[in-house]
Amino acid sequence: MKRKLLAKGVVWTLVCTSILGSTTLYAKEEVVGSGQITQRILPERGSSASTIINNRECFKAYKGQGTLYLTLNQVAHAKLYVNGKEVDISKFIDPHSNQTVAIDISDLVQNGDNTLQISEIEPYGATIEVNMAYPTLREGTPESVGIDSKVFEVIDRILEAEIGAGGIPGGQLLVAKDGVIIKNEAYGVIKAYDHNGKVEHSIPVTKDTLYDLASNTKMYATNYAVQKLVSEGKLDIDMKISEIIPGFAQFDEKKEQLTLRHLLTHTAGFIPSPKYSDDSYLHPVEIDGQIVNVLDQNNDGKNDVYTQNPDEILEMIERTPLEYTPGSKNVYSDVDYMLLGLIVEQVSGQKFDVFCQEQIFEPLGLTHTVFNPLQNGFNKDQCAATEIFGNTREGQVNFPNIRREVVQGEVHDEKAYYSMGGVAGHAGLFSNAGDLAVLMQVMLNGGGYGNVELFDQKTIDTFTAPSKTNDTYGLGWRRQGNGAYAWSFGDQAPDSTIGHTGWTGTATSIDKENDLIIVWLTNTKNTPIADPAKDVNRMEGDAFQFDAAGTLSTLVYEGIIGTSEEALEESLLQMSLDRSSFLKEAVEKDKNCTEADYKATVALADVLVKKAEKEKDNKEVLRRAKLAYEALPDHSLKEALGERLSKLNN
Repeated sequence: MKRKLLAKGVVWTLVCTSILGSTTLYAKEEVVGSGQITQRILPERGSSASTIINNRECFKAYKGQGTLYLTLNQVAHAKLYVNGKEVDISKFIDPHSNQTVAIDISDLVQNGDNTLQISEIEPYGATIEVNMAYPTLREGTPESVGIDSKVFEVIDRILEAEIGAGGIPGGQLLVAKDGVIIKNEAYGVIKAYDHNGKVEHSIPVTKDTLYDLASNTKMYATNYAVQKLVSEGKLDIDMKISEIIPGFAQFDEKKEQLTLRHLLTHTAGFIPSPKYSDDSYLHPVEIDGQIVNVLDQNNDGKNDVYTQNPDEILEMIERTPLEYTPGSKNVYSDVDYMLLGLIVEQVSGQKFDVFCQEQIFEPLGLTHTVFNPLQNGFNKDQCAATEIFGNTREGQVNFPNIRREVVQGEVHDEKAYYSMGGVAGHAGLFSNAGDLAVLMQVMLNGGGYGNVELFDQKTIDTFTAPSKTNDTYGLGWRRQGNGAYAWSFGDQAPDSTIGHTGWTGTATSIDKENDLIIVWLTNTKNTPIADPAKDVNRMEGDAFQFDAAGTLSTLVYEGIIGTSEEALEESLLQMSLDRSSFLKEAVEKDKNCTEADYKATVALADVLVKKAEKEKDNKEVLRRAKLAYEALPDHSLKEALGERLSKLNN
């Protein structure tokens, strides 16, 4: 049901200060919103043979927030209960009038599911209309939700060390539990490197800084758009693509059977990344012992599906060959979501970015979530930078019109930028942690936020259910499933945890069981390539612990379960020892470890050394620092750390 606002007027507000305590009455003129309960008319006679459920409503709330809006229509008598506790509304009852009463129930609700009951509505024919908004996020402390803030001090120490070592330029971290934002921090700078090397006096990251979300676009733009259209009955996930886009299978009859479900589960058969913007990319694969250039069927040495014209991209997707039988396995492909974005345009009649802005972002009040930020009121200094030399991988890659300057304020992804004008279903969205937290809370709320409903709980359940072929896939959403996504969600995250990652260094996770949101936005791609001869896609920042969110998420869960400060320090030590052991083994096997690998390993040991420098008289802290140092492989960075430790021994 589409949510709407009640008329502006005088609203009487009843504040329940305690279950049996006093109440305060005052008049307030405002627009009263509605959300998860909308225009529910009670009594609801005849809706169910089990009459006990007819006058009840379940709703989600968090301790310390919640307002019911009751419109009393010729009511002479009624009783109101919240979670079985009666709220006295007798003084507002007037059988000769209709009035709206706003009742503060923040002291009566619990985190999660709650029950509203209204009974004994008299006389016959009198009704009460109930409205209630969805929960919204508010600021608080870790202790307010039972988490020791010490865990965030540990996280900050690691980040400080990794930023200091040049691995992570900067980032934004937001953690919310039970509707309370308990950590919202900005770190480092927006641009660490440019053509001349390390940038001196770079602009600090703020909470307003925009980050290129990369593949998180797939969730918070495309999935939300598709979920909204499905919830409204405008799309069906088992609908054939050819029913939506006439002629879609004109170049390959096997595509006639492709459905939205295939795209959402990455089982459509598409090549992971056809590199539409690169005219020389041929996608060579081995078939029956021979190398076949899949994208060069004309044998002219040119990419058959090359285009840098957004008006041609649909045809090139239609021409893109399938690599495997649709539905037989999950192979992550950007093409699936490029196509989904185009489907949203086809069904809605709006450009994809316009639809997302008008139907999702603006209604939620988001001011820092946008495609093509430089064309929409933002400048480069408000955006975190990504690759240093455009898309050239420091001169290793070349194709027509390639960018060579630092990418900043423009989507890094080549297909999105060159072939789709910066607006695509797989990449292109920019945002900050605060806006993303609101979007993520929508999923925890059952589809809405405040006075806005985007989709319903049934749709959420459908989209987050595990794929039959791989339980780490939902419909678009990545899932913890069998634990294979622990590298991002953390080991302790429940199987049902959902979220996504982005190539630029972004990660999001939504844990319904613990009512937990974790947003980690960084730009590790704004660091030099670690070893151009070995892998042009691996930057120095990729070697560091917080490039992926798994360690960060694990530490947050340690805070939830109440891990002691001593145990956290032992975990830090073990992380450092394991990292050193891993690096030593790699060196012995001649795996060509890079300087970045040494920097990242020493950075972890540095976390423990810095604590020893701060707590000089703490022998246990010093012991851990020494163990971390001694485990490091030989390197000049180790020597520098040793000099600092020797001063403590003296």
